[in-house]
Amino acid sequence: MTHRSDAEASILATRDTLAEIQGQRTTTDVTIANAARAQAIATAAVAQAILALNDTLSVAGPANGSTS
Repeated sequence: MTHRSDAEASILATRDTLAEIQGQRTTTDVTIANAARAQAIATAAVAQAILALNDTLSVAGPANGSTS
């Protein structure tokens, strides 16, 4: 890192700290919220896929002549 990029990172960190103290949302807060939202969407998609697979298997009935 150059001195300039170090200084810029320090300024951004200071702004985030000040925003936190003032009760404002920071870029970190937004990033965490977006990640949580993405995880919830992915979890819902997996749940829907499992339900769809279950429906498909239920309609297909027992495989290979099995009676169970």
